[in-house]
Amino acid sequence: MTGGHAERDEMTIILQQSDSPEDVRPNATSKKRSDYPTVWEGPEFGWDTYIHVSWDVLDTLGEEVRENGGEIEVEPFTGTHGNWEYKDTCIKDPDGYNIVLGSMREI
Repeated sequence: MTGGHAERDEMTIILQQSDSPEDVRPNATSKKRSDYPTVWEGPEFGWDTYIHVSWDVLDTLGEEVRENGGEIEVEPFTGTHGNWEYKDTCIKDPDGYNIVLGSMREI
């Protein structure tokens, strides 16, 4: 088994690779919902972990991941959700799980 960890300020993320490929079960894209209080119906890809970060550091963190050999699965993108603007990027871990770095700010 292999794994790794990343530390940043007061946050530590620890990843462990599965023992067998049969153990890997990343989340599929969730079912769209029309009952959110806004027109957003849900994400366009499966989330296994969502890490909320400051708007100002999201791009920098994504670049650090890339510079250190991480795989960016979904490039940073923005959208709106009610009175909020969001920005997300998605990292794919060695087992295929999606780790989303996301931020929001009020419009």
